[in-house]
Amino acid sequence: MSIKLPTDDSLERLDRDMAAKSLDGFWRVRLNVPSTPTTAVKPFLWKWADVYESLMRAGKLVSPEDCERRVVRLVNPGIEDQRGVTSHTLQLGVQCVNPGEHASNHRHMVVALRFVVQGRGAYTIIEGQKCVMEEGDLILNPRYLWHDHTNETDEPVIWLDGLDTPLLHSLQQKIFESHSNPYQTATITSDEVGHLFGRARSTSTPAFPLIHYKWRDTYDALRAQRHAPRALDRFDGYLLEYKNPVTGGPTLPSIQCAIQSLPSGYQSEAHRHTTTVIYHVFEGTGTTYINGQPFHWDKGDSFIVPLWHTHRHINRSLSKEAILFSMSDSPLLKSLELYREESVSQ
Repeated sequence: MSIKLPTDDSLERLDRDMAAKSLDGFWRVRLNVPSTPTTAVKPFLWKWADVYESLMRAGKLVSPEDCERRVVRLVNPGIEDQRGVTSHTLQLGVQCVNPGEHASNHRHMVVALRFVVQGRGAYTIIEGQKCVMEEGDLILNPRYLWHDHTNETDEPVIWLDGLDTPLLHSLQQKIFESHSNPYQTATITSDEVGHLFGRARSTSTPAFPLIHYKWRDTYDALRAQRHAPRALDRFDGYLLEYKNPVTGGPTLPSIQCAIQSLPSGYQSEAHRHTTTVIYHVFEGTGTTYINGQPFHWDKGDSFIVPLWHTHRHINRSLSKEAILFSMSDSPLLKSLELYREESVSQ
C-alpha cells in the first residue's frame, strides 16, 4: 500500500490526525504500574447493631411492594465510582422478610447466596426447590434461576445476601426479569435433593443438585476437622470451604464460600493474597489486624479484607471458639491465573 507522508509532519500533528480517526498512539503513555496489586477498596468493619437498627426501621418503612427486596447494603467507603458496593467484585447486604411477607418471583444474571443469621422456618423456592431456612444455612442462587421468598412464621427472618453485582456491572452482563406469576410452586424439597443426590439423574432432580448447605451438616464437618491431622491452619484456624459436589470446585464460579473456626485463644500468623474476602462473625469475639490496623469484631459484625492486605486473626476469648463465614472472589482470580498468596513476617 503506497501512501504520501506530509513533508512538514510532526508528532503533535500525527496525534491530532489519529484522534480525529479514533486512534491513539501508545507512545503517549507513560507507564507507572506498581510492582504489587493495589485497590481502592478499604478495610472496614460494619457493626451488627448499626445494620440491625437500619433493617428494623426499614421493616416498618419499606414494604415488599415498594421494592424487589428489603436489603441494607454494606458500602465500602473507598469506592466512589459505584454506588453501594462492598468491593470491586462483590456485594454484601442483609435482607429481612417479615412475618406474612412474600418477595416476588424473579431472576437475574447476578449470582447470589444467602447465609441465614436470624430466624427459622421461612423458605425460598429456587427453580421449584423449596429451601426451608435455619440459622447457619447457606443457600445458593446460581445465575438466572427463578426464585422467591416467603415467611409464614411469626418472626422476622434475616440473612446475608452475597452477590457478584460489581463484577457483572463491569462486564456489562446485568439482566433482570420479573415472572408473570409472583409465586412459585415447589416441586421438590432440599431434603429430597439431599436424598436423591448421587443417584442416577431423573426428571425430578433439579439442574443444580446441591444449592442448600444445612448448618447441621456444615458444623459437623467443621468439628470433625479438629480431629484431623494437621487440620489447624496457621492463617485461618480450622477452615472448611463449601464445595460444589458435582465439580469438586468452588460453590459458585465467581464466589467461594467458607466457614472457619478459631479455637479459644487462637492467634494466626499473617499473610496476604490477591483475593478480596468479606467476613461475617457467626459466633464469638476477636480482632483482625489488617495492614496493622486492629478491627475488633463481635457476633453479627461484618468486615472486609481487601486484596493484598496483610491480615491475621485473633480469638479474644480464652474459653469459646469464634466462627467466621466468608465469601471471596478467589474462583475468578484462579481461573484467570491471577491468584497469589504469601506469608508475611510480623
